[in-house]
Order: sequence, then structure tokens, then C-alpha cells
Amino acid sequence: MRVFVEFLMRSRLHAIGGVALLAFSTLIFPPLGYLTGAVTGLVTLRHGTVEGLITLLGGLALAMVMHRINGGSEISVGLMALFWLPVWVLAALLRSSQSMRAAFQVAALFGVAALFFFYLISEGNPAIWWQELVQNLFATEPAMLGGAAEEMLLDPRLAEVLTGVMAAGFFMGLVAMLMLARGWQAMLYNPGGMKSEFLALRLGKNSVLLGLVVMVPGMLMGDQVPTMVPDLMQVWMTLFMLQGIAVSHAILDQRMAGQKGWVYALYVATLFTPLGFIVTLVGVTDSWVNYRKQFAGS
Repeated sequence: MRVFVEFLMRSRLHAIGGVALLAFSTLIFPPLGYLTGAVTGLVTLRHGTVEGLITLLGGLALAMVMHRINGGSEISVGLMALFWLPVWVLAALLRSSQSMRAAFQVAALFGVAALFFFYLISEGNPAIWWQELVQNLFATEPAMLGGAAEEMLLDPRLAEVLTGVMAAGFFMGLVAMLMLARGWQAMLYNPGGMKSEFLALRLGKNSVLLGLVVMVPGMLMGDQVPTMVPDLMQVWMTLFMLQGIAVSHAILDQRMAGQKGWVYALYVATLFTPLGFIVTLVGVTDSWVNYRKQFAGS
């Protein structure tokens, strides 16, 4: 990976070519889109806002030409820019403010914006939109799934949470690309810098209180709560899950230096088991308790 990143950073043309190739390849293998965003973020972090934008737009223009030559439509490439432009904004913010907290908070706002946009296009009924989408999918591909899998996908309870999951996933995707870009920057120019920056993350009490302003009235309303409230809470909880991971990772670093297996287990368990809820609570309460300081002094 280091050789690849060093190649991209040799010149503007190298970076633009890298973005073009990755953007074009994303149409074939979508996970490569994360690398496209990370390259944009890295150039922005290292060389500035203007250079990052030139790299992204130049790469997208070349990718559109490549896609057109192969008989595709330029629109499909242009639509992907909606996923990469926010990363450019976040990288520019991180470069100017040197505040990972501010970058994460703005990334969460992008997730909220995606949520509002989805409510707009679904005319305020995203659950019905999801159910119709799945029903149409099974109508056109009846043999695709069956039995329990089909029953699960058609379950209205799943449709009710999918919008929040989508918004939280969009937020996490932006954070992943930004962190990858920051990690590459640290690898080349500031070894260990990104780790120290992330482990010191503190989102602050205002971010907690903002979430509570949304959550508490929603809880009091019971069944009458607007469907958007739980969706907003998914984005908010995902934001504080990241702080919880930072806190837990920092404590493990203090207590079990050199035993990386525990850190890997923390990340896997947080993302794929109910432990994630506890880690999120750690992130929320850390604004008052400051666990890193407490454990450092004990």
C-alpha cells in the first residue's frame, strides 16, 4: 500500500490518474470507491483544498471519458461524486482546523442531510418506499431468494429501520475514507500521528446534549414519535460509538501495551456484537467522566 500511495503523491497527474482509474473501477467493484475518496482526501490534506478539488474533478472527468468509451453513461460516474465531494469538504476542514472532532461532527451532519433527502424523495414515508422496492425486486426476480430470507426482507419492522441504517452507513463511509486518507498521510509524513489524534478524540458535551434534545421528547411521545427521530438517533449513536472506540482503544493501549489482539477484538466486537451498545454508552458518558484520565491515574 505504501508504494501505491507514494506513487499517487508524486505529482498532480499521478493523483488525477489514480482517481480516474479507481473511479472507473468502482463501477465494476464498488468497494474501490472508498479508495477513490481516500485519495481525494489525502491530496487535500497534504496539498490543500484547491489541489484536492482539481484532483477529484480531473479524475472524474477522465473516468467519465473512459466510461463513455466503454459504452456507459457519464451520469453514473457523476452520481458517485455525491459520495466523494463530502470527503473533500471533510479533509479541507480537518486540514484547516486540525480538529478530528469537528470533522466527525460535520460528517454526521452529512449523514443527517442524506436522511432528510431520503425522506424528501420518499415523500415522508421511507418504510413504505423500502417495502415497495423489495416487493418489486421479488416480482422481477422471484427465484432470487426464498423462504426465511424473503420473509425477513419483507418484514415491515426491517423497513422501519433501513433509512436510519442507510444514513448511519453513509456517515460511517465518509469517516472511513477520511480516516484512511489521514492514515496514509501519517504513514508518509507523520508516523503514528493519526493514531494519537484518534485516541484523543472528544466530541464534547454539546454533541451529547444535541442528541438528547432529539431523543428525550421522542421517548415521551411513545408510539406517536415521528419516524425520523429513531433514524436521527442512529446517526447520533454511531457518532458516539466512534468516540467510545477511541476511549476503549486508548485505555487498552495504556493497560495492555503491545497486545494488539485485544484492540482487534474490540473493533470486531463493537461492530458485530451487542458490545457496540456498551461502547456507545462509554462514548456518551466520557464527556463527563473522562475515562482516559481516570484510568491513567489509577
